[in-house]
Parts: sequence; C-alpha cells; structure tokens
Amino acid sequence: MRIPSNLTNNYLMMKSFSLKLLSLALLAGSLSFVACDDDIETSSLVLDQTQEAKVTAYLYAELDRTSLGLEQAPNGTKVFVSVDNSAFNSNAKGTWIDTVYVQDGKIESVVPVTSQGVSVRFTPADFVMAQKQAHNSVSASIDKIYTISGGSTISGVKPGEHRIHEITYSNKTFDNLKEFVERRFTIYATVNVEDGTDEVAGIEITFFNGDWSTTVTSESTGNVTVDLPKGTTTTAQFTYAKKWEAGNNNRKTYRYSTTVPAYNESSPTLGDLFFGDGDLYE
Repeated sequence: MRIPSNLTNNYLMMKSFSLKLLSLALLAGSLSFVACDDDIETSSLVLDQTQEAKVTAYLYAELDRTSLGLEQAPNGTKVFVSVDNSAFNSNAKGTWIDTVYVQDGKIESVVPVTSQGVSVRFTPADFVMAQKQAHNSVSASIDKIYTISGGSTISGVKPGEHRIHEITYSNKTFDNLKEFVERRFTIYATVNVEDGTDEVAGIEITFFNGDWSTTVTSESTGNVTVDLPKGTTTTAQFTYAKKWEAGNNNRKTYRYSTTVPAYNESSPTLGDLFFGDGDLYE
C-alpha cells in the first residue's frame, strides 16, 4: 500500500523536531554539570583551611573576695572560637566557628590558619554566680553578672603553633541590689522644757530617703535598732506632744528631724542621734 506523501513529510518533520529537543536537553545537562564542577573548584580555592594551629585559653574571674587572686571560670561555660573567612581570601564572607566549653579553667581548639598568620577571636558566654564577699562585708555573698565585653583576640597565629592566651572576666552587680546595715542609736531631744535634752522613750521614729522608709519604736532607754541602706544618707523624724512652757502642762505638737550619716557596715556600737528642740507642727 502506498503511503501518501503528505503523511511521510509530517512524520519526518516530527522526528527531526524530537531529535533537536533531545540534543538541547543533553546539552543543557552537560552545561549544568560543568557549572557545578566550577562552583566546587571555586569553593575549594576560596577557603584553603588545611593548615592548622592549636590555641589554649585560660579563663579567670573574681569569684571569692576572701581568697587572694582570681579563680577559674566555672566548668561548662561556653566559648566561641572564631576566625574570619576573609583571612583565607579577601573576597570571602562569613566566619569559621568552633564551640568549646571550659574545663578546669581552660579551653582548647584546633583552628585553621595561614602562613601569614590569622587573628583568633574568643567570645566567652556571660554567666551569673554568687561572689563571696570580703571580711566585714554586709552580705556574705552577692550575685554578680560576669562578662567579657567584645570578646578577646590573639593575633598572628601561624601553622603548627600552640598559642596560649589568658582572659579575665569583669563583673557587675544587678541593678536591683539592696544591702542594709544594722545600726543602734540613742534618741535625744528636748520634749519637755523643764528636763532639757534627754533620752526619748516609746516614740515611733521614721528613717527615710527619696525612695525608702522604715519605722521603729524607741525602747524605754531611748535606744533604737534600725536597718539602714548601705552607704546612703537618710533622715530620721518623729512628732511629739512637747511640753513647751515651764510651770504648766501645756503641750503642742512638734516635729523633730535629724540627718543620719551613711554607714557601710553593721555595728553593735551604740551611737547618738540628737534631734534638738523640734519645730512647731500644728
């Protein structure tokens, strides 16, 4: 049977078109493999990190103020050890990082380097710990925040070296720290013009400053025991129905005030607070 010429031509055209599509697909695939190979080769050239050195860092902090010198940073403290990728190629971005943990006061890391030398940066994590306070301190211990601001760097590290570095934490107290000192006073004032200045028993006295106050009552001896904010000047104040004229029992309300100096430690020693004649307060 004879096939019409128009069908034969269509068949040949479709076959030719399919062969062209297959050729294009094969070409695209080969180009893709070449591009990937080029990327791999370029990556291996960008960061040649085959040369190595060892770094050891000792980390210290003042944890005990009753002991001379610094203490080791606590075990388990995290430290990032890093080298900028630009040390291996000026066009490279990012950072090589190793994460290590303090053990027996030190960390160790094997880092990539160049024959020209690289800078190795240590970034220790912050930590909070109770710092033992010195003798005669108000508090036996105070929680402190330990930090290494900006990290610490060792420069010029070259292949095959073992470099030693030391890092010391700084510390600060929490902003809401409150410390009080216990002090004892005898209260003196003129509350009866016939008696003159004398101890004042059984009165409520308020000690205060701009953002704190407490009230205590004087004993029969005129003595008071009060906890005052450490290192802070305060005011003591009370009111009293003062016998202000001799020869009668006429009384008026007077307010008595005095300044209490700052104290930095507690003491059992009895001090004196003099309030004078007071001011009319009615």
